[in-house]
Amino acid sequence: MRLIKLSANNPGFKTIEFNRIGLSLIVGKRHNNDYTKNKKDTYNSVGKSLSIALINFCLGSQRNPEFEAKLNDWEFTLQFELSDILFTATRKCSNQGAIYLNNEEKTLKEYTDFLSSRVFEIPENTKYLTFRSLLPRFLRPRKASYNSFDNFIPEEQEFQRTINNAFLLGLDVSLVLKKFNLKDEFDKIEDMRKAFEKDTIIKSFFEQNEDDDFEIDVVDLKVKIQKLEQNLSKFEVAEDYHEVVREADELKLQIKTLDNKAATIKIALSNIEKSLNITPDIPKKRIEQLYKEAMVSLPDAVIKQLADVEEFNKKILDNRSKRLLKEKLSFEKKLSEIVANSKRLGKLKDARLEYLNSKSALDEFTKMNDQLKELKIKLDSIEKYRQLKQEYKTKSEELKREFSLENTKTSNYLESNRLLLENNILIFKSLAEEFYEHKRAGIEVKSNEGVNKNRFEIRAKIDDDKGDGVNDVKIFCFDWTLLLAKHHHKMEFIFHDSRLLSEIDSRQQASLFNVADKKTKENNLQYIISANQNTLDSVKIEMGEEEYNKVIADNIILELTDESEESKLLGIKIDLDYDKE
Repeated sequence: MRLIKLSANNPGFKTIEFNRIGLSLIVGKRHNNDYTKNKKDTYNSVGKSLSIALINFCLGSQRNPEFEAKLNDWEFTLQFELSDILFTATRKCSNQGAIYLNNEEKTLKEYTDFLSSRVFEIPENTKYLTFRSLLPRFLRPRKASYNSFDNFIPEEQEFQRTINNAFLLGLDVSLVLKKFNLKDEFDKIEDMRKAFEKDTIIKSFFEQNEDDDFEIDVVDLKVKIQKLEQNLSKFEVAEDYHEVVREADELKLQIKTLDNKAATIKIALSNIEKSLNITPDIPKKRIEQLYKEAMVSLPDAVIKQLADVEEFNKKILDNRSKRLLKEKLSFEKKLSEIVANSKRLGKLKDARLEYLNSKSALDEFTKMNDQLKELKIKLDSIEKYRQLKQEYKTKSEELKREFSLENTKTSNYLESNRLLLENNILIFKSLAEEFYEHKRAGIEVKSNEGVNKNRFEIRAKIDDDKGDGVNDVKIFCFDWTLLLAKHHHKMEFIFHDSRLLSEIDSRQQASLFNVADKKTKENNLQYIISANQNTLDSVKIEMGEEEYNKVIADNIILELTDESEESKLLGIKIDLDYDKE
């Protein structure tokens, strides 16, 4: 793939025509070189970095909300070559889900799948390798892409970074995928085990038992379940249990009421008995005797009165006795009826109680059934967890053996492919030597033998690479290694932003341009880079005017200034936060 031209439907846009071979420089400069007259002017926001974002956009990046919101009526067109065949891709900011490839509408996936098939030799059914995952190795699209040599996409996971870099370094990605799948399988089993431990039943089990003594608890549960099942098989349920209880309670109440009435009647009868035993106060004969003993004779008239009084009292007592006897008979009859009725109700109550003693309540039966269900659920959970734990132990041991076998296989692979690894090191080393003499440099590939998803540890090294300048040189050398090694790709360009140059010493900046110029012409490649004028001024001093004109000045394809909005890339004043995808 080679970039030819970037254009837009807006006439104010500065069309970019790339040199087909060699360097292509997009330069940001002050419109007035007299610094005293333009102290507030800047190289920034003239469109250097935006040009990379637009190339990325035309090569199928995800929807860019900033373009849709602020450039809604814009459309950008990128011309590029694939195996010397010219293609034109147009993408509208208002309809970013479609790409018009040679005027034929395609979805983003159709478009990127097409590019993938033409640019990269991705093995069939290989996940995680796509045109979009590999492109950033040749077109670093973000500010954060320049933080380290392998940080092409900030949100890229370690495994994805490894498989994409390994692929472009010519390594066997099946080894990467195999370890990823092993760790993924291992994680799934681990997740299942953790999920089971969060189950309320299992959690409760662990809280009550410090040891994983499953066997004792399983046997204990089985015994409890067996006993409950036996009791339930003998259980006779009285559906009218509560109704019979209510009737028995009512009978008890009625009997108590009758007993109270009987007690009252018995008290009345006792009082009647006492009343019947009462005699007259003093008989007439006793009065006469008392008088005789006193030697006092009573007149006949008094004696007659006493006889009359005695007769009168006798009649009163006779009438009272008759009335009391009559009441006594009445109370005795009532008492007899009450006692009889109480006995009858007592027999009914006893029958109800006897019935209840032989039967059980439905809710008690339900309660026992619920208890049985709970025990069975607990037993089932513990049994499943015990089984899962055993499977986890067995499977984890199997996976660890497979990890070990894969580690051995990878070590053997790396040993048997020393020439491949050495070739990558030589390319990187030869590039690094253009910048620094007597510095150890290369790309180290080791087998990661930990239980993780990362198969290879890939490190680009240049001695003393902690400094920002050396780190940026390392980025340059690593990207060029991927381009020159030609492992599984047909990419023919690298596009770097001016950020790459910001921390590099002017001598190394000059070396960078010389190396890029030399390598592009030797290998029929493109190197596109944006730069600020002050950087180029420093490079000019290092190179000298003749070399500078040949390498730099003659290859400047676009100059963007801060003189006016028209002199910037878009030709309009607009604030875009495009550094995302």
